Amino acid sequence: MAELLSQSFPAIRQRGPWGLWLRSKRLLLFSAQIALALLSPRFHQAPLYQRTAQVLCSSAWQTLASYLLACTLISAVLTRLVTVSAASYGLSHLALEGVLRVFVIEILPLAATFFVATRAVPPALRQFAQASVRRQATLADVLPCVLGNATAVLVLAVFAGILSLVVAYLVVHGLSPWALPAYGRLIGQVFDPVLSLVLLSKIVWFGFAVGLAPTTAVLETQQTPASLEMRIMVRLLFALLLVEVFFLALRLF
Repeated sequence: MAELLSQSFPAIRQRGPWGLWLRSKRLLLFSAQIALALLSPRFHQAPLYQRTAQVLCSSAWQTLASYLLACTLISAVLTRLVTVSAASYGLSHLALEGVLRVFVIEILPLAATFFVATRAVPPALRQFAQASVRRQATLADVLPCVLGNATAVLVLAVFAGILSLVVAYLVVHGLSPWALPAYGRLIGQVFDPVLSLVLLSKIVWFGFAVGLAPTTAVLETQQTPASLEMRIMVRLLFALLLVEVFFLALRLF
């Protein structure tokens, strides 16, 4: 637990394609070690939970109300636009399903991910970018950041998704309870067990990428803060793109 990460993953000086391959391999090994540590019972102790709660509070809880309000307004406007447009083409029966499949399944997880990334990555990156911290960082230092930010993405995505389901019903049917059985069947058809598992897995991987990205700063030894921040953000965007492409391909096949 006290083993320094800089000693476990020494810096790679080589350049070119071979150096790129070695650095990518080092990042994969680092990610695998973090994932295994999160699954290991010996790391789940009171200090980890206390620091994780602090990260979760700063990343999600402090802005949960404003985030949900923004999601409510966007969901109401988007649902209204889709239903009006669908009705003009005689496709009003597909409007709600389209909102659920596009907004709730595709847009909201990405919105929660970028929201947490903009709030959590810069301060965490400043914390881990310090040269003294990079040399002395251990797994106990990086795990709260990974676990807290991943949980923040999951919480925001789930809460916003549930709220958007309620808002979509109110926009289309108002306060009438007579459409609830049909709406419940629609939700069951859209969120079948396979799609629900895929969606939950995608959100978890998004959260893991957001939590892991700033901690990779401990692997960089000679980067300036400005170049390091750009490198980390590009790394994060590339990881999110890979996750999105993988799950899109999984849904198609």
